[in-house]
Amino acid sequence: MRSLALALLLALTASAARADVAPIRAVRTDQPIKMDGILDEAIWKHDAPVTGFLQREPDRGVDPRQRTEVRVAFDDDALYVGARMYDTAPDSIRERLGRRDSDPGSDMFGLLLDPFHDKRTGYYFAVNAAGTLMDGVLLNDDWDDDSWDGVWHGHAHRDEQGWTCEMKIPFSQLRFRVTDPMVWGISFKRWTPRYSGEDELAFPPRGQSGYVSRFPELHGLDGLKTRQHIELTPYVTQKSEHLQFDGGSLDEFDPADPYHSGWNGKLAAGGDLRMSVGSKFTLNATVNPDFGQVEIDPAVVNLSDVENFFQEKRP
Repeated sequence: MRSLALALLLALTASAARADVAPIRAVRTDQPIKMDGILDEAIWKHDAPVTGFLQREPDRGVDPRQRTEVRVAFDDDALYVGARMYDTAPDSIRERLGRRDSDPGSDMFGLLLDPFHDKRTGYYFAVNAAGTLMDGVLLNDDWDDDSWDGVWHGHAHRDEQGWTCEMKIPFSQLRFRVTDPMVWGISFKRWTPRYSGEDELAFPPRGQSGYVSRFPELHGLDGLKTRQHIELTPYVTQKSEHLQFDGGSLDEFDPADPYHSGWNGKLAAGGDLRMSVGSKFTLNATVNPDFGQVEIDPAVVNLSDVENFFQEKRP
């Protein structure tokens, strides 16, 4: 009974600690930040880093094995994050390069945002130690979808203390309300795969649900304004076909036909549009989409009673 009571007390203590995370403050910067993953700018030297990480895995609710420090800055155009991942064994850091939104098993750092502060939706951005980017949207409090690809920057750098990363998230990529005061939800996460470690600011206790609703608050963005944002991605393709007549084996064209000489060309053009509509909505449109960029769904033999679902992979 004593051990059971102690376990319950530890679980309640970890849950309460996550509910009492102090608000995080973003610091305005007037100096440019070079996105190289090295924290050598003056803005990353202030004395109020975010350090209140706890283990989510493997030992939920206890102090992390490695120290992490995070600082948040912003200007009129973007939100910046500088993170220092200390590591007592820097030669063991895993740097595996992969395609975007893939997880090759590298050390990784992630930023999670709830700009509406509705405690249900948001965005996530992650950079691994090799510089691979991951991003997506958060919905329904604890669901996520990685089919969304934002336009942002993230770079990593390894040194004798561990590794660092810098992120630049343009405000044009985020939907948010202009309020006074401006309050967002924010959290951070660090992955250390060599011992299956996950350190995070906010997460649900075992057996409970809810994720975005547990994020600490981000303050300091007062005076921020939304802007009209338009992204246009045009394309032009040319397809050519040359048939050689060799005495009748090919009947696609008649050599005597002045309108068909054996050359066949086809020009195609189109584009995609992404435009903000007010502060809450985004319009996506396409004209003559280029389906040549669409990945083919893999062949699947389904012997279960559950329907197959395929990710939306069009650009």
